[in-house]
Amino acid sequence: MLAFSCKKSRVINPDPINDVPVNITINIALPAYAHLQDVGTHVYEPGGVKGVVIVHHTDDNYYAFDRCCSFRPGDSCSRVEVDSSVLVFRCGQTKAGVFQKCCDSKFFMNGEVFNGPATFGLKHYQVIRSGNLLDIKN
Repeated sequence: MLAFSCKKSRVINPDPINDVPVNITINIALPAYAHLQDVGTHVYEPGGVKGVVIVHHTDDNYYAFDRCCSFRPGDSCSRVEVDSSVLVFRCGQTKAGVFQKCCDSKFFMNGEVFNGPATFGLKHYQVIRSGNLLDIKN
């Protein structure tokens, strides 16, 4: 006689940031995006959970991340922005020219955690370059 134990199993998504459809196309030949041809630059776009940031990384590749901080992503202030002085993402928002932090989380420009309390990196999106077009999607 065999005995089986039936337990409800649930799959836990370790990524604390919700999945939402992302489909953005950027033409870096257009004046509004021409600066993205330079290494170390970025642009914010609407989309994702709390916006998308596209980065032209120092390795000459393009990366796209959701601006939602992975630490308490439901908080209204939980949004990352680029700190250009040290080239990291930090959690908070600049209002009236003054940065207001939400938490102490910081992320490298590749989206990995640099400083907590966040323990998960930023949600990344696929970037496909075809000539001057950047297609960002998940």
